[in-house]
Amino acid sequence: MPESRRAAAGLALCCLMLCCLVGCGGTANTAAGPTPGWSAVPGGQAAQVSSHPATGGIGEPVELRIPSIGVRSTLERLRMGGQGELESPRDPARAGWFADGVRPGRPGPAVVVGHVDSKSGPAVFTRLGTLRRGATVQVGDARGKSVTFRVEEVRSYAKTGFPTKEVYGATPDPQLRLITCGGGFDRTTGHYKTNVVIYAALAH
Repeated sequence: MPESRRAAAGLALCCLMLCCLVGCGGTANTAAGPTPGWSAVPGGQAAQVSSHPATGGIGEPVELRIPSIGVRSTLERLRMGGQGELESPRDPARAGWFADGVRPGRPGPAVVVGHVDSKSGPAVFTRLGTLRRGATVQVGDARGKSVTFRVEEVRSYAKTGFPTKEVYGATPDPQLRLITCGGGFDRTTGHYKTNVVIYAALAH
């Protein structure tokens, strides 16, 4: 089975838990708002991203950069748990790549998720929803190779109506999905009401 189809099948299994949990800090920080130029460089020096695009994808991704919103983050490797749920990044200041899915730069939707906030303040994807069409996203590996994606759409979905196939379905070309939580925070459930999804395609 092609990699993109295997990834889509796996992602479909963990979709429900992803919609409920991934990218949500678990508590709303109402005192702290997004700060212009705020960025995350956790865990020391991140790998240097090359300005030369890699062909056919890259090695295992270790860094994410979104210049327009000041994000520079090393990447956690995320896998599916025993209940079919996608793991959530342990560090709110770091994004995570779904390692059982598509590797960035290869055909299909590579998936990167991150928290929007935490108990201590803004998290890595606190400004993700402010991205605009045409913004660039770079994903790099430990060897310094990178692939660049360009944002095509910024969408928000209610968790009760998450379009699994549209977000995770196989694509013939390399795609990237960035996902976090958004909308109002429901203090009764302890979760945000929506998911913000960034659709990006490989830049040529």
